Amino acid sequence: MNVHRAARLVVRAVFHNWPLKLAAIALAVLLYVGLVATQDSTTYPGPIRVDVINLPPGTVVTNQLKTVDEVRYVAPADLGRLTAQDFKATVDLSNVPPNGTPTSVRVVVQAIDPRVTILDVVPRTIPVVLDQSITTTVPVRVNRGPAPPGVVVGETTYTPEQVSVTGPSTAVKRVVAVEVAVSLDASGINVDQDVEGTPVDSSGAAVTGVNLTPQIVHVTIPLYTDRQSKTVPINPVLDGTPAPGFRVSGIDVSPLAATLEGNASQLAAIVSADTAPIQIAGATRAVSQTVSLSLPTGVSAVDASSVQVTIQIDPVTETRTFTAGLRVDGGSPTLAYSLSVQSILMTVYGSTADLDRLGSAAITVGLDVSGLPPGVDQLTVVPSLPSGVTVVSLDPSTVTVTITGSSSSGAPPSG
Repeated sequence: MNVHRAARLVVRAVFHNWPLKLAAIALAVLLYVGLVATQDSTTYPGPIRVDVINLPPGTVVTNQLKTVDEVRYVAPADLGRLTAQDFKATVDLSNVPPNGTPTSVRVVVQAIDPRVTILDVVPRTIPVVLDQSITTTVPVRVNRGPAPPGVVVGETTYTPEQVSVTGPSTAVKRVVAVEVAVSLDASGINVDQDVEGTPVDSSGAAVTGVNLTPQIVHVTIPLYTDRQSKTVPINPVLDGTPAPGFRVSGIDVSPLAATLEGNASQLAAIVSADTAPIQIAGATRAVSQTVSLSLPTGVSAVDASSVQVTIQIDPVTETRTFTAGLRVDGGSPTLAYSLSVQSILMTVYGSTADLDRLGSAAITVGLDVSGLPPGVDQLTVVPSLPSGVTVVSLDPSTVTVTITGSSSSGAPPSG
């Protein structure tokens, strides 16, 4: 009963004053037609670049996005004919799976001027390929050309030996190495150059769409026309100086010598093999490093690719003489104490830093007179010095102390 009653109410509401409602709809249609009739309805033929929005983190678009080829729109006549800069075309990638397969995504075109109404877009959708962005490390391979006649090719070295590859997972997973190609000069000039690397797959084909870090590989290949060898001592090269108050006290090198290989004209001028610089600036303790040799281009080490160097760092030491005052320690208030001298000369040995600190204030040395009766005694001077500072000599090393009855002040005099 209630259901039928509700249905009758709905029907009555819909058809109540239906002529008036139908007239309102017709009027709205006429107004819209009139609005369109007062504006220009036209087609822009494109192309319009399509931008991506809401790109998921850690993903990358791997295909070239198609452009918008046609936009139909209406606009007020006073705007004139629109251009590509008057539109913005986007595709929303928030729901596109990053699996490396094409996905059809709707193209949204908006007019920069809000008075422009977009009627249609061609194409309405475009394919988008979204993939995960990953990074891996692969080795570097050097491909060199054939050796010129009469030229002996030395060992090829290159830096870095590995390169990071970043890009879509489907492309990065194909990369097995980064190749650099160098050619050998027929005149026998050594190779010492930067070469751009190319990512390649297992068949040697170049892989596109990935980025290399770094992109450049430095390649060195010595070429010999009169190859000889020569053994020379290794010379550690130090960079900087130790901290103030410290010095280099010794250098240990292992191995001590290196056998070099190169053209006779180059080897003739070499008397030692320098190492790469070893940083010791501000050092206060031993520095130990494994470093390479720094050799001229075309000269290589046969038996010492790296060198172990230990730099011994010790405090700078010296001997100084200070004047030290004397004081009486442990005296009785009923006795008077008289010293044969009021000060001594104290010669000490230590680091310059410790001696600077010692001499920054007045120095006093105590004489222990506790328990001594009245009379005359010879006391040995025993200074109390900071750790690291030792006594070389004292002048005098003993002091005569005369002890008498109570002084007028009732307190022992200080030396």
